[in-house]
Amino acid sequence: MSSEVAADDHPPEPPSLPEEVFLDCVVREPRTDYPILSLVSEKFRSLVTSPKVYKLRSLLGYKEHCLYVAISKNQTSTIRWYTLGRKPNNNLRLVPVPSLPPMPLHASYVVSGSSIYVMGGFHRWGLITPRVSRIDCVSHTVQPLPRMPKAVAGSVSKLVDRKIYVIGGSDTRSPKLKSFSKRIMVFDTEAKTWKVKRRPNWKVGQKWLSSVEMAGKIYMRSYSNSYVYEPKKGKCKLDPILHSKEWSNSCVIDDVLYYYDVRKNCLRAYDLKKRAWGVVKGVELGPFEDGSWSRTASYGRKLAVFLQKAVAVTETTEIWYAEVVVKRHQRGEIWGNVKWYGLVLDGKSCIMDCLAVKM
Repeated sequence: MSSEVAADDHPPEPPSLPEEVFLDCVVREPRTDYPILSLVSEKFRSLVTSPKVYKLRSLLGYKEHCLYVAISKNQTSTIRWYTLGRKPNNNLRLVPVPSLPPMPLHASYVVSGSSIYVMGGFHRWGLITPRVSRIDCVSHTVQPLPRMPKAVAGSVSKLVDRKIYVIGGSDTRSPKLKSFSKRIMVFDTEAKTWKVKRRPNWKVGQKWLSSVEMAGKIYMRSYSNSYVYEPKKGKCKLDPILHSKEWSNSCVIDDVLYYYDVRKNCLRAYDLKKRAWGVVKGVELGPFEDGSWSRTASYGRKLAVFLQKAVAVTETTEIWYAEVVVKRHQRGEIWGNVKWYGLVLDGKSCIMDCLAVKM
């Protein structure tokens, strides 16, 4: 009898919620909160990685950008992917994506839809690979694609009209990543086929330091010059005004190129139409020690600025992240508003690239 009474003292377990209710909760949350939701229960953990969530988000208009960051431990090891996620204390943090395998070092990356294309790189230091793969950012799976006609690392790879243009890159074992190739490789993302074109007559033996795509043109910088390449016309010209600043690891919003100058501690902007450089007012994220650098990505009217700070005392590095909203005022000045700024990863990590993927 006593056992029956004891049993009655324990309330019955609440019935499990239907999957539709779980889905409705998950799709309405920002994707940066998914790492927190995955801690709630096994049910939430499986849902936040389910393709159903992203299909429903798309139908309901809840698409948003997710930031992917390529990290190497010492600039000589393979790449591991991280995403920006929110912690229970509401701070942001770079969270590893365990289901994605290691990627080649000094590959080039191209975003198309909800996918990241990985082009070439060093499979092991000194061994260049012609492999191409596509990362499905919804399922975090990798699909192999037809290989490049020639193995290169450190190339410029940009998407124009559904075609990826692979320009330059090292085809030797030299770590200097200088390009002696006289070809441009073009990958059709729909037909999944390669074509080879002769490159314009720019100087060979250059290392590409940065590149962006603006208005169907590819802007590239080496140590000696900045170039503007028009894929449709097959023409290339120098841009000495663009080259007057040491722009690197840049991104574009509304035909304006942005990069963070860690030496001068300012966010610089190059107006494509005016062909003029300026400084974004209201943004200072330093100071920085020697050996620091920046990476930027754009999503909507926001800038994602990742700053790698060298810490001399501990001989380690810190990766900081700033979310900056930019706006042009009536006088033509561009102002920035820092919405969030903080440490997102520490230890001995090197940020090799950052990408914004909408899904």
